[in-house]
Amino acid sequence: MSSVRSLLESKIVWAIILLLIFYIIFVFSEKYARILEVKSYISELEQEIRGLEKDNLLLSEKKSLLNTDSYVEKIAREELDLIKPNEVLYKAIKNLEKQ
Repeated sequence: MSSVRSLLESKIVWAIILLLIFYIIFVFSEKYARILEVKSYISELEQEIRGLEKDNLLLSEKKSLLNTDSYVEKIAREELDLIKPNEVLYKAIKNLEKQ
């Protein structure tokens, strides 16, 4: 009778151990999936940061260009059609008539 009881107790102990192992695996796999998700999100944010840093660099270069007289003059002439005193502005006009 004691061998049957010890066999039964050992099966119960093994069942409890297996249940505990499955529970631990379940909990850690859930946490591991969350960690992978967060790492993916961090990677996306780092890519966005790199893109914004490039944009920031381009904007700072543009800002430094705006501080130069030659660039301001170029923009004034090309985009605003401004001229210096004693200059004449010539514009080419496309011929819109079809022949």
